Amino acid sequence: METVTQFISANRVLTATTVILLTLVFVAPARAAAMVMLRIAARILLLVALLALVSDGTRTLATDGGLVVTSLLEHWTDLAPASLETVKRTLSLKVHPALWDSVLARLFALPAWLVLGGAAVILAYAARKRRRLNVYANA
Repeated sequence: METVTQFISANRVLTATTVILLTLVFVAPARAAAMVMLRIAARILLLVALLALVSDGTRTLATDGGLVVTSLLEHWTDLAPASLETVKRTLSLKVHPALWDSVLARLFALPAWLVLGGAAVILAYAARKRRRLNVYANA
């Protein structure tokens, strides 16, 4: 029993995540509330993606050079450089140093509207309202 207590106290984030996921799986009202929150998050991400697309479009029209595309990393660096460094440091210390370099740096190099819009579509699909299908089997 003492080893379980030590494991839980050492891995508080993992324990909290497990409790939240189990609550979402086995408690229907919590699942419904989570779906609503995911739909709201998807709409917010879609709105921010649209703002990034409009920003790139207006800068493209304002310049003579051609297409202007701003990556998500550039937006993040301009808006909150301290949080970007915190995320980089936390991921390299807690997860794996190669995660940022190999996966996330490439993802954040894509246009902001594409990454945010893609995340919004994935969240909206995951949180969609599903129709109940009643199946009756006659024996």
